[in-house]
Amino acid sequence: METDIQSLINEVEEIVDHGTKIPMTGKVLVDDAVIFELLDRVRAALPEEITNAKWVLKERQRILDEAQTEAQKLIEQGKTYIDKMALENEVVKQAQDYGENIVKQAQTFAREVKTGAVQYADEMLKHVEKSLYETLQALRQNREELKGLAKEERTGRSEVEESE
Repeated sequence: METDIQSLINEVEEIVDHGTKIPMTGKVLVDDAVIFELLDRVRAALPEEITNAKWVLKERQRILDEAQTEAQKLIEQGKTYIDKMALENEVVKQAQDYGENIVKQAQTFAREVKTGAVQYADEMLKHVEKSLYETLQALRQNREELKGLAKEERTGRSEVEESE
């Protein structure tokens, strides 16, 4: 998906790079139909980026849910163990300590998994945001260049008509 958009942007650059140079202006003439077709292809590729971002969010939620479920299981195991040990007076203190340790481990594990999932989702969204921003910047620059070329061509035509 990212390489698709990158390759489309590279195609736009190549078209501009190989376009007919207008002497003394630093401008290039390009076939607008080709540029518009490439822009349509970029637009078609963007929803994939958005879909991937949605997938990352859904995957993050799934990981958080799994971590919560696992933490609940560990907490329940700890409680069950504490109840069993409470029946034996000599071992009640050990059972409480062990159960609390399990609960702490479960809470620590859940926090670590949640933190990792949040960081992973944030990095993926940051990457997608950066990619979308770069694509948008390239598109805006290309549009401005195309507008400038069209304006120059209109201005050039009216100057030629006035001199005739």
